[in-house]
Amino acid sequence: MYKMCAEATAGQGELLWHVLAQNTSSHTLCGKNTGGEDAALIAATAAADRYCPPCLAAFRSAIQHHADASREPRAASAGSQ
Repeated sequence: MYKMCAEATAGQGELLWHVLAQNTSSHTLCGKNTGGEDAALIAATAAADRYCPPCLAAFRSAIQHHADASREPRAASAGSQ
């Protein structure tokens, strides 16, 4: 399961959401070290939310790879019947 964390962007008044890498609570899919899933989110009012494009691209790729891999065994076993 993937989790997300937000970092407050300095001087821009927005939160930038990252996808945390699996099996770690401090590194994102884009390679940023957040210092922990709770450390990045500061109790601040943000004018806007944005999502980290490299994190989302890596997440999309991981999900697609998982979906493709889960379909392969079914196709192989269906052909052998």
